[in-house]
Amino acid sequence: MRFVILDIYLRWYELALRATNFEVYGSPRKDLFQNLILSGMGGSGIVCDMIYSVLYSSSEIPVTIVKDFQIPRWTSKNSLLCAISYSGNTLETLNTVSKALEVGAEVCIVTSGGKLLELARVRGLPHVVVDSGLIPRAAFPQLLIATLKLLSTYRINLCSDLKSLTNILRDVESVSKTSKELAEFLKNSLPVIISNTRFYPLAMRFKDEFNENSKMMAKVEVIPEWAHNDIVGWELPLGVVKSLVIWDDDLVIEFLIDYLRGRGVDLQVLKLLGDDLLSKMLYGSYIAGLTSVYLAELRGVRAEETKSIDMYKEFLKRRVNH
Repeated sequence: MRFVILDIYLRWYELALRATNFEVYGSPRKDLFQNLILSGMGGSGIVCDMIYSVLYSSSEIPVTIVKDFQIPRWTSKNSLLCAISYSGNTLETLNTVSKALEVGAEVCIVTSGGKLLELARVRGLPHVVVDSGLIPRAAFPQLLIATLKLLSTYRINLCSDLKSLTNILRDVESVSKTSKELAEFLKNSLPVIISNTRFYPLAMRFKDEFNENSKMMAKVEVIPEWAHNDIVGWELPLGVVKSLVIWDDDLVIEFLIDYLRGRGVDLQVLKLLGDDLLSKMLYGSYIAGLTSVYLAELRGVRAEETKSIDMYKEFLKRRVNH
């Protein structure tokens, strides 16, 4: 069974490189703000998570993520809201944009079309248009790079050389080999992905890809918080559980691995290539995507279909229309 989504993943380097040349339309009203709000759901929301993680130790202004219909009460004309929605029709994100504009906040948008693109053009909002016709979660590298470009116009610089960043995606053969081995390891399990706080967005990306593409339940734990509650649950681990540990140079990660092995837990440690946090998370996201599709093949399910998400979106549309 050959999946359309697999072909998109295998083109990630090409798609990412293309995104480095996307144009930023419109100009910021100003480039200094008191806070940054990142708004997005699903595969678009993961972009928010990764940008938040990179900014956590470097930003001089507060940064928050919104994955909801509502924006923080403190949002004001001194706020910058960056909305990311591949389709441009995500109702939660549309609602945050509408509310941000109501209070006079600066809004910028990354999308491939839909109502958000229409709004950006009508209101003259700064925006970047990514390629249409992709499966949203597989459009991740374009969404990420487009958002990095857009934020840089507000002097929020997370990457000085976007073309160099894309190089982490070039070795498709090696990534595919690692992903197939990981899929074989996880195929009959309930995966528990564990990382430290820096790599929490990547752990979530793995979980989401397994959920959507592989039709698997999965769980995420984050250290050091893991050691204050979840650790006790591993005293009597379920036989179906396997763990994927995302490596970082962290003493608690070392303790975690020793502890789980001492409990007889079957685990694999994923060491990431890359020169910095952003490139490592991009590389890890590539492995997550390919692994999830190879798992779908092993499980005999269609990776592209997300029937339950479609049910939720139809429910929302009916409620909004009424």
